[in-house]
Amino acid sequence: MIVVDAGDAFRMIAQYDHSLHAGEMGAWLRDEVFSAVERRASVLKAAAEHDLAWKAMDKVPMWNDARGAPYSFLDLPDSWKLAHYHCGIDQLEDRDPYAGLLASRHYAAFFEHAADADALAFLARERSRQARLLEELGVAERDVARDVRVVQFLDKLSLYVCLSHPRCGMGPVVPWLRGPFRELESVMGEPIDVQWVGPGRIRLKPFPFRAAFACDVPLRRVDKRQIAAVGIAKAYGQAAVERERVTMAPT
Repeated sequence: MIVVDAGDAFRMIAQYDHSLHAGEMGAWLRDEVFSAVERRASVLKAAAEHDLAWKAMDKVPMWNDARGAPYSFLDLPDSWKLAHYHCGIDQLEDRDPYAGLLASRHYAAFFEHAADADALAFLARERSRQARLLEELGVAERDVARDVRVVQFLDKLSLYVCLSHPRCGMGPVVPWLRGPFRELESVMGEPIDVQWVGPGRIRLKPFPFRAAFACDVPLRRVDKRQIAAVGIAKAYGQAAVERERVTMAPT
């Protein structure tokens, strides 16, 4: 779950909706961004479904007593997430092996410097999967690395949107979303500067997409008073689904 404190309510976006948003934006990318045009569909599937594991986890939000807020993907314990991640990648591999390989690489990168037993076991399983799929698919490592960076860019750009306040054009406060995006630097020739330039509008320079476009992000505004009255699970279920439209443009 993506959670943003909006004063009297929490803006809550399901992780799978975020990943679908990433894939929708990816459909506008230029062909030269991908390692090969024939892999484009698999890369976009990886972007759109990399958070498949979260569909089950986000059905019933959980409350973080320490923070006085719903658990988000930023503070949910790794031990809870890791088993779901592995199952989600299994499902994606069954649908599209190359997309499964990219998702495995994407998730493994989060735990490269981990030291706890659960994370190390996850890394070992995913590295075994990656070696097997590389051999089966016969794709060059440089091409996989390039396509993983596309997935990372789309994931990061969608998180930039989801962790912001689009209606007022105010960007996220998360440190790793500040500064230029470097994932496509080798293709674009320079890092991509990403900035809100007004309500519902983001400027990217240089611009990696074919044209300016807009996508909707589904979310729920969950009233804090309602949470106090009936609990987070019921309050979330009762909240109406809204859609916020955000435009990506070169100016």
